[in-house]
Amino acid sequence: MDRKMSPHSALVDVLQQGSTAFPVVLFKEYKRLGLNEGQVILLLHIIVFREKEEVPFPTVNQLEERMSVSADQIVQWLQTLVQNGFLSIEETVEGGIRSEQYSISPLLQQLAAACLDREPEEPDDSVEEAYENLFQLFEREFGRPLSPMECETLTQWLDEDKHPEPLIVAALREAVFCGKPSCRYIDRILLEWQRNGVQTPEEAAEFSRKFRTKGILYQSERSAGEGETGEFSLYNWVNQSP
Repeated sequence: MDRKMSPHSALVDVLQQGSTAFPVVLFKEYKRLGLNEGQVILLLHIIVFREKEEVPFPTVNQLEERMSVSADQIVQWLQTLVQNGFLSIEETVEGGIRSEQYSISPLLQQLAAACLDREPEEPDDSVEEAYENLFQLFEREFGRPLSPMECETLTQWLDEDKHPEPLIVAALREAVFCGKPSCRYIDRILLEWQRNGVQTPEEAAEFSRKFRTKGILYQSERSAGEGETGEFSLYNWVNQSP
């Protein structure tokens, strides 16, 4: 004899009805395609009716029962979806009986086009060349190939810290002149310039000119107890060619 199902068993029975696959890209791209949230939910209801309940052409009343908007709003959305190429109504003949059904093929076509539009652009050759030139300049000034850690540091200056390339070159020149050609020392220079609002090689030269002779610019890698005087002579590296 059948027994009345418990609430837990009834819930399990509902969950066992399965799920419906929705195109994830629909949630990512619907705003860009000009759809609103109500239209998206309407499309999802149409998909559920078709895939889970074998109702390929749900009526407005059936849709209204599951949505929190009026029948007039649903009709308006359906018309908009058809007119804008997101939904189509197809006529089928089976056993001599004509019937209609909704097709979301137009929606999938538009989503596919949106995905293609999102494909990454080809890298800018000029940017790649600028990076390569900068790496070669550092290797030339250091007199040796850069280590992987040094390459990562240069990339961080450009991509994360957003230091302008001319300013990085200026910091390199300053470090070489001071006899400290290392990424660690150059990073200290760039940080000091950033703190003081230095944005161009010309501003960097002026900043160095004012403070270098005072011995307070760019602390040495050695500790203060080693007796470093911090004295520098003036050097016009701004107008030096690479």
